[in-house]
Amino acid sequence: MKKPGFLKKFTIIDYLIIIVVIVAIIFAVVEISSPNQSEDESSSYDSSTFNKVVENYLKYYLTGNIVTTTVEGINASNNEPVSLNGNIIWMDDNSGNNLKVLVESNGNEYLLGEYQDIPNADIYLNRMTLTVDGSIYPNLTEVMISPMNVTSLSQLTDSLGNKTNYEISTTVTVDSIDSSSFQEAENALYSDNHRISIKSTNTGLNEQLKIIRATSDEINLVSGILGNIDGTSDEITIRIYNCTNQDLENIENNFNVLNVKTF
Repeated sequence: MKKPGFLKKFTIIDYLIIIVVIVAIIFAVVEISSPNQSEDESSSYDSSTFNKVVENYLKYYLTGNIVTTTVEGINASNNEPVSLNGNIIWMDDNSGNNLKVLVESNGNEYLLGEYQDIPNADIYLNRMTLTVDGSIYPNLTEVMISPMNVTSLSQLTDSLGNKTNYEISTTVTVDSIDSSSFQEAENALYSDNHRISIKSTNTGLNEQLKIIRATSDEINLVSGILGNIDGTSDEITIRIYNCTNQDLENIENNFNVLNVKTF
């Protein structure tokens, strides 16, 4: 086949330049269309925007990011201004209100919140940041399992092993809950590590236990207080840190696994 006249003027170097340009364009398109997980991101919040903190934190949590924070507030023990840097290890609110943040800093854990919402906090929040640098928890895995009948909350943890580091999230609908027993359970959670990771709500038709990224210790603590229950869960998410093949095998042998997600 005879080449067009303009191609006869091209040298090998010209062809190489064209190839390099095409590759560069393709690479640029891929970079634009694929989010850069290693890019630093930081956002700041104060009392006017605290209702957005949990929503934005969960976006990072769901992608496995390690989230750090810089906090400015008031030390509850002496009413002096204080600043704190650390890793966010748990966070929750009530539909944008009553923000609760648990931060690990220099080996200690601190409960943060606004005074009017969380008077027993260690630090009363004025301002805080959410910061990520693309770092992901190592060997992080999430397993989703089918809804199940629940006769005690410890049923969720019995088959997972004492050495497995995990959090569980689900909602368990029950016929009834003794309010004084649950208040005792909530007090025990706060005394244990400040994570109120299991909450009771009433939808008007039935009682629900909302389990929000709760550890095995927290679930078993509340289970010991509530005792036997007659409940049904929705889908259960188990997030495992430093997950091993044995951890996955234990779950697959004891639960109906719907999905396994690695990060």
